[in-house]
Amino acid sequence: MIKLGDVILPNDLTWPNWFEWTGISETVERTLSGDVVIYGTEITGQIIDLTGGSDYGWITYKDLKMLVDMASVYGETYELNYNGDTFTVRFRHEDSPVLEFTPVADTAEFIDNDYFYGVIKLMEV
Repeated sequence: MIKLGDVILPNDLTWPNWFEWTGISETVERTLSGDVVIYGTEITGQIIDLTGGSDYGWITYKDLKMLVDMASVYGETYELNYNGDTFTVRFRHEDSPVLEFTPVADTAEFIDNDYFYGVIKLMEV
C-alpha cells in the first residue's frame, strides 16, 4: 500500500530514484604530497519521486485536489507509507512544480473520478 498523509495512492506508483540514495556525502582532495584525503558525513534528505505513467499509477482528480491542498501548507510534513516502509516527508518546493500531472483524457471540466498521471516530488526529513 502507498499512502501519503490521508491520501491512499495507487499501488503501482513507482519510485524510480529509490536506489540513487546512500545517505553518504564525500569529497576527495589531494595533499601537497599527493596523498588522498576523504571528508565524509552521513546526510539526510532522501529525494522521493512517486511516478505514474500514461498506462499505470493513475490518480483520481479527487485525490489530486487533496494533494494540492497538502502541498499548499507551508512547512508541513507528512507520513509516507510505501509498501511497508514509513518515511516523514515534505513536498520539495525548491524543485517546482511539486506536482506534475497530466490528465489521462482531455476534457473541458474535470470531475472527481477523472484520472491523472505524473510525479509527486517529496523529500525525506
